[in-house]
Amino acid sequence: MKKSSRLGTAGLRSRRSRLLIVAVAGILAAACAGQSRPGSGGRNSNMISAAEIAEMQQAGVRDLYELVNRRRPTWLQLRTERSLQLPTTVLVYQNDSRLGGIDVLRGYPLVSVASLRYLDAAQAGLLPGAGSAHVEGAIVIRTRSP
Repeated sequence: MKKSSRLGTAGLRSRRSRLLIVAVAGILAAACAGQSRPGSGGRNSNMISAAEIAEMQQAGVRDLYELVNRRRPTWLQLRTERSLQLPTTVLVYQNDSRLGGIDVLRGYPLVSVASLRYLDAAQAGLLPGAGSAHVEGAIVIRTRSP
């Protein structure tokens, strides 16, 4: 009787181990499925490609502010004020130079823009020129070379 009870316990442990492996594999598969990869046809929520820019230009979009507001409106939103003394802001960079806040997107023509990329607070904090503000994120404009 002891021998069969040991086999039963070992079998139960083996089944639990297999279930755990299946569960972890399922979680990893679900996490990977939610990510967009370049060339996979899925839309990257942190990037606006040249194709999207051209499409919006054909649709009559006038400037980058309108483009971002239509395609990725969350880029323009501040989640929370982080300080009573310092403003919370989303910075805008053109290539490697800081242009200012999101208002610089107004009137910025689509013609020379190759792509836009959004950086979260941690990534944006690594960019030069944040100044005395809490940085929520950054929009980086990549221009076409002449």
